[in-house]
Amino acid sequence: MPLEITVSARHTDISPALRAAAEEKIGRLSRFLDGMDRAEVHFSEEHNPRIAAKEVCEVSLEGGGHRVRCKVAAADGFAAIDLAVEKLEHQLGRLKGKLVPRKARRSIAEPDIAPEDEALTA
Repeated sequence: MPLEITVSARHTDISPALRAAAEEKIGRLSRFLDGMDRAEVHFSEEHNPRIAAKEVCEVSLEGGGHRVRCKVAAADGFAAIDLAVEKLEHQLGRLKGKLVPRKARRSIAEPDIAPEDEALTA
């Protein structure tokens, strides 16, 4: 089931290229954890002239009883979406580590050594 992505903006305009980049990059996050159904991406702009990172990107992923959120700011929208994807990849990796049982992770990563093989290696 594909991820349903909603892109919106407050007090700023979104170019079609930025909308397409956000949909494409956030859509790739569904490979990290199954069951994520919906993603909301909100862009806004800081109006304070002293703030260099004016473009703010908030992303919220929902599904499977879990909600993962992040908020980042950068000089432009494309950099903000890249930072948000990086943060979300880390958060989804941590969430998957909590959900997948430890023994199952070990058996996938390393095959068990048989007792007779252990004596030969020691």
